[in-house]
Amino acid sequence: MPQEGVEGKSYKEQPEGLTERGRAFLEALARRKRARGEELPPLYLKLLEGAAPPPEGSGPPPEEAPPLEDLKRDLRPTRRELSASPPPPEWPRDPWELADRLLAEGERRGTLPGLSERERRAYRALLALGLEVLARRLGPGRPLPRNLSQVSFFAVNDALSVALGIPPASLYRVLASLEAKGLIRRRAWRTSATLRGRTGVYAGGTLYAVRLPHREARPRLDPEDFRHPWRDLEEDARRGRTAWSLRESYTSPPKEDSAVLELLLGFSLSPGEAESPLALDSLTALLRARPAERRALVGALALSLAREFRDPGSVRFYAWVLWNALRAELYGLMEGALEAVAWAVRRAREAAAKVLWSPRGEGVRRPGALLAHLLRERGLLELFRQAPQWRVA
Repeated sequence: MPQEGVEGKSYKEQPEGLTERGRAFLEALARRKRARGEELPPLYLKLLEGAAPPPEGSGPPPEEAPPLEDLKRDLRPTRRELSASPPPPEWPRDPWELADRLLAEGERRGTLPGLSERERRAYRALLALGLEVLARRLGPGRPLPRNLSQVSFFAVNDALSVALGIPPASLYRVLASLEAKGLIRRRAWRTSATLRGRTGVYAGGTLYAVRLPHREARPRLDPEDFRHPWRDLEEDARRGRTAWSLRESYTSPPKEDSAVLELLLGFSLSPGEAESPLALDSLTALLRARPAERRALVGALALSLAREFRDPGSVRFYAWVLWNALRAELYGLMEGALEAVAWAVRRAREAAAKVLWSPRGEGVRRPGALLAHLLRERGLLELFRQAPQWRVA
């Protein structure tokens, strides 16, 4: 339309400033950013001050604008937001480096008793193994808890003997000494199996609880760990994955720390954890997957969640959650639905891991139920039930 055609016409002018709803949204966003230790962009600060952002090179803000210090005090994160998004502690990625740092901290505080050379080697290996197992259970990118006091895991003593190059009889004496000094607690893990035609209950390995060097509480094992299927002895026997074949395969112990850890992890991870570990970024990868690939990917993720949470009867529920979160993303019902599900999985995973490292056995023993509760609390389950079942694969 030419300029002459618009002259004289009246248009409704847009109100200046923010609406109450927009201001509430910006204030909540500011609190979340500060809870995560992030700086608030200057544009957001200007909007919250009630004035439009000044152009580049302009003078100072008007005198009637509220001081920046007062604005920062108003945007302090609440206790609930801090507990939901704590700033991640700075932990080294390498479990051996972290074990060495914790050993030095225990010596500095005087909480680490005197150890012989063999005792220190065995304790360091067990500590690094436990830290790596816990890091894998928490998932990629998740920091270790600040109040971590112990780590619990499954190990095979024959593999430990081969990895450290210590004869089995000497290793048992070292482990008994570490247990007497309050640094570890160990119990045999037994399972029923049929080996060489004989059905019975066999010892398949050892459950360990290892105290961190800078802590003082004695480690303890949780009864739930003894009920977990850490090994399939019959399948291991068919594959030749036995103590005898292990000793035959290694004429000398591994020289590198990474090779030692790889050898021990081969037995410490249960079959479900070793075969299909769940990476949380694979949830959002559903959006990038082709429609023909989504069915297999959702099935694998649901099965992985059921194995990790030791909840084999809920595979269909986990698949239902993933399908509906993907549907909500693709059809615009809720932006960030898959990220919300990934957040709930992280919280449930942390609660389940707390049982393993808490000295009192505190934590959630049914992480699947906690996951459903978190999704219901944020309205996702209600949204999924009411959403049309449009095709996404």
